Amino acid sequence: MKKENILVVAIICIAVAGVMIYNNSKSGKQAEVTSGKGSAQTSDALTIGWQGYVKGMELAKSQNKHIFLYFHADWCTYCQQLKKTTFRNEAVLNYLKDNFISILVDTEKKKELTTQWKVRGLPTLWFLKPDNSKISSIPGFVDAKQFLRILEYIHTANYEKMSFNEFVKTL
Repeated sequence: MKKENILVVAIICIAVAGVMIYNNSKSGKQAEVTSGKGSAQTSDALTIGWQGYVKGMELAKSQNKHIFLYFHADWCTYCQQLKKTTFRNEAVLNYLKDNFISILVDTEKKKELTTQWKVRGLPTLWFLKPDNSKISSIPGFVDAKQFLRILEYIHTANYEKMSFNEFVKTL
């Protein structure tokens, strides 16, 4: 066998072994999460409890909670950044779970909702009153600290009394 052929076979074997190791480690972590062996951080705490649009709107009315309406797409870099950072922050997750109905809208699959809400860029974050009336929207990425302040501002209904900048000064 030529040296080049041996080298190609060795590279292929290493690549196959790497893929197998990666897949096994991934499925092992998934098994920990689903079996409850993972930490609270890796299991339930990492989920927001997203609702579909219609069900979420109904839940908000029945539970008298504000709505966090999140427009995203899989290809959106800043949406992925939100998912990996802001939406994994424990304080943000707990505040959302306790005080909001969170609705996830994939703009690629729900184009009619995207048009209805006049989404021009991604991500777009809408906040609504429990009766589904609009409060305000925020385009783009928001870090966890700022997002938590926004959630507090909306939940406490300070948007009816003062601007967000005035609210931040009170903290």
